[in-house]
Amino acid sequence: MMKTLIRGTRFGRTVRRNAKRYLYNVRYRKVLQASDFPPEVWIENTNCCNARCVMCPRDKHTRPQGIMDFSTYARLIEEIALYKDAVKRIHLHNYGEPLLDKDLPRKVKFAKEKGIRHTYFVTNAAALTPAMSRDLIEAGLDEFKISFYGTDRETYNSTMRGLDFGTTINNVKDFFRVRAELGVSKPRVIIQYLPQESNKGRTDDFTAIFKDVIGKDSGDSMSIFSLHDFGEGGKNDPWGDDICSICNYPWRTMVILHDGRVVLCCLDYNGVQTMGDVKKNSISEIWNSSAYTKAREDFKKLDYNGYPFCMKCELIR
Repeated sequence: MMKTLIRGTRFGRTVRRNAKRYLYNVRYRKVLQASDFPPEVWIENTNCCNARCVMCPRDKHTRPQGIMDFSTYARLIEEIALYKDAVKRIHLHNYGEPLLDKDLPRKVKFAKEKGIRHTYFVTNAAALTPAMSRDLIEAGLDEFKISFYGTDRETYNSTMRGLDFGTTINNVKDFFRVRAELGVSKPRVIIQYLPQESNKGRTDDFTAIFKDVIGKDSGDSMSIFSLHDFGEGGKNDPWGDDICSICNYPWRTMVILHDGRVVLCCLDYNGVQTMGDVKKNSISEIWNSSAYTKAREDFKKLDYNGYPFCMKCELIR
């Protein structure tokens, strides 16, 4: 009880920040060691989307929209395959709806044929037709997550604007039917709910919808997630003195946009903090570049001044 009271006070928050700055971070700086190649690679197959979800900074998304061409994608996969034992997985998405890329099953299949350990993406499932489900399963997709932010037509349609509750839930059910017909356990599925005002936070109703649909023997699961403040997409002012955490993104993940530019973080929806371009340099060259080295050094010092998007991100406080 006393711990709860202290944590909720201004004094408690100060204690927590100082503990991170002067105790935890001392050890964490030693743990953070750069690898020769990114442990995870996010390849944004497209930044186009068929929804206008209320919590998404889509209205501030001004960079050109498009789909990564297969030749660029194939070249990236071929390089990743050289480090396949070190790469935990590739994310075939970033900021957009991956199923709008009609080549997605082909891209998944190519990655698996090259020995990529784990392929994954996040989708709203509005375009997850039975035919697409079959193609993705047969391509060898390992896992995907479905964002499903409503529990009935009213809450779903008002949160995931532009989509339809009935269409999407039928797509989800059809996927499980097709997977069962094919007699396989992959891809594993995570169905995620994001409680917020527009969907009335009905977590129990969400669980009730899917508890008898998912295949627990396949490792499927449901997830309740909390809303993230998208840096410049949400907060107006930098965190300033509240900054106390080392963001580990420059050590664990590379994010490649559909046009080939590399950005520091998946939350950088407009691609303002670029680290390189895979059409000019390899993944390895960019990962080991002076730009990434400087970012790692700056982040260890909690110096985010040269990274305006990061200065407004909740993950550094």
